[in-house]
Amino acid sequence: MMNRRDILLGAAAAAVVDWRAIAQEAPKSAHIGFIVTGEVFPSRDFFEAMRQLGWIEGRSLVVERRMTGEDQERRKTAAAELIAAKPDVIVAAGTVDAVPVHALTRTIPIVVISGIDLIEAGLADSLARPAGNVTGMTVLGAELDGKHLELLHELIPAAAQVSVLAYRRLPWANTRLTAIETLARPIGLRVAARLVNEAGELEGAFAASAANHDQAILVQSGPVTLENKSSVVALAAQYRLPAIYERREFVESGGLLSYGQTSRENSERAAALVDKILKGAKPADLPVEQPTRFELVINLKTAAALGLTIPPWILARADEVIE
Repeated sequence: MMNRRDILLGAAAAAVVDWRAIAQEAPKSAHIGFIVTGEVFPSRDFFEAMRQLGWIEGRSLVVERRMTGEDQERRKTAAAELIAAKPDVIVAAGTVDAVPVHALTRTIPIVVISGIDLIEAGLADSLARPAGNVTGMTVLGAELDGKHLELLHELIPAAAQVSVLAYRRLPWANTRLTAIETLARPIGLRVAARLVNEAGELEGAFAASAANHDQAILVQSGPVTLENKSSVVALAAQYRLPAIYERREFVESGGLLSYGQTSRENSERAAALVDKILKGAKPADLPVEQPTRFELVINLKTAAALGLTIPPWILARADEVIE
């Protein structure tokens, strides 16, 4: 018979063996690819999260980076270059960055940091069971668009006609626009689509909104809007169109209001997924995650320039107010 001391010693020994086995699962170094549209995306948050997990660039981590800009062909070339480098994982900043990579590989794991509608984009079968080589963070477009319309209705209750600025080349662009029209109808809003392929079309989109007497514009994050953030903000001011954005960077540059995912939360959770894959997990077994926190950022200086008064109940909900 074993006494209590023997049992405790045996359990302690087993715990040591288990700990060593777990430690051995982590490779000494890893090689990842990173694809992003441009500098607007706060990549530093992701690499800081990786550092906190022990993956330090130049020591335990080799990073192959590609910044593509708004050029669709450049994105395809960048995807091919990353795949040719044979990294352990490819990290995509957003859905538009992941699509060309996924088109060329079904074996290299892909983790998306700040995705929108990964299922609609064909990157995963479902949130619970991605089934393929893609996982990461995603928000449902309808959830985000519904909140933007709600904020717009509270901000300008008399508004009847609004426009949506979106990137035409996204395969799911029209599906999302149809969903926005459905969401807008119950609150008495008509929606006009302003689709662009390149930066040269931005001014025409804003001019068309002004000529149509649109009372506000919802700006979706895409390669053209992100890469031309300053121009988008300036055009909204020029045509005196209250604009609601998905990313806070627009508001920090003088935009009116943003509501969307938080970079830090997404980066930390995406980094945790990469860490698991580098230690042997398969993307198909890692559910696609959804953000638990969204942030509302308001620029009061811009509101004043547009002659808008932000209702106190909206200000009370804001995570940050720029004065």
